[in-house]
Amino acid sequence: MRSEFGTILIVPNIRKPNIGDVVGRVVSWCAGQGVQYRLLESDADALSIEAPTVTLDYLNVDLAVVLGGDGTVLHAVDTLAGHDIPLVGINIGKLGFLTAAEVHHAEEALDLIIQGRYIVSERQMVGCTLGADGEHGEFHALNEIVIGKLVRERLIHLSTYINGEFFMRYSGDGLILATSTGSTAYSLSSGGPIVTPDIRCLLITPICAHMLFARPMVLDASDKVKVVVEEKPERLSLSIDGHLEVEVPTGAVIEFYTLERTVKILELEGTTFYQTLRRKFLVSPAD
Repeated sequence: MRSEFGTILIVPNIRKPNIGDVVGRVVSWCAGQGVQYRLLESDADALSIEAPTVTLDYLNVDLAVVLGGDGTVLHAVDTLAGHDIPLVGINIGKLGFLTAAEVHHAEEALDLIIQGRYIVSERQMVGCTLGADGEHGEFHALNEIVIGKLVRERLIHLSTYINGEFFMRYSGDGLILATSTGSTAYSLSSGGPIVTPDIRCLLITPICAHMLFARPMVLDASDKVKVVVEEKPERLSLSIDGHLEVEVPTGAVIEFYTLERTVKILELEGTTFYQTLRRKFLVSPAD
């Protein structure tokens, strides 16, 4: 059977126990289906696997098969940024909200995908610019960007402006700027709403706010949010999807927005967001 995915990139979480065995299963599946496969040189070296490899500079593949949990998918999104390669996740983690199947169903899920029995979920990303002393840094995330404090005992005070208009002064442990995909991650654990991933929006969720009114906000995707640190400067950090920490310089201004480009995540045909939500969050282990 001819598939549009003639060459796949295997992206394993190299820190998972027995991950070499899982990679071997995917390699065997590729051989059985006549699908070419590649690993990044760094992953093949880390796992001591003899396999065809590629570098990010010469990445000619049709699909990335990510072996791990949600964190591995987020890392893969960052690693493959700018290449416009669709991803499918095989869960070896806990929740695996961004993955299409559990590891014991890996071959079955890949069979369905090569048969074309999948849908493409285009996920919005959040970006920000961090400006201070005439210099700017730009960052992007699939789930969320978090402004947090580096000194645990101190409150931080953040003034927010939406589309240039002053909106709210937050006091607490920080703010989460999340996408609809990220609504089921850190934002959810901080009291934010669950949003279906096909809705384009920008979420503001306070973290442990020390104020009477501190409700999460759902903004339109076209809105832009500027955050300014008030009063005595505190040591702050930006956490980008939980895998990159950037210290915020004194006097910095941070501007948040949604990105036009999307991340393509494959989901198996017949699955829905509500089914996944029920399975991952609402059904007890005994059910």
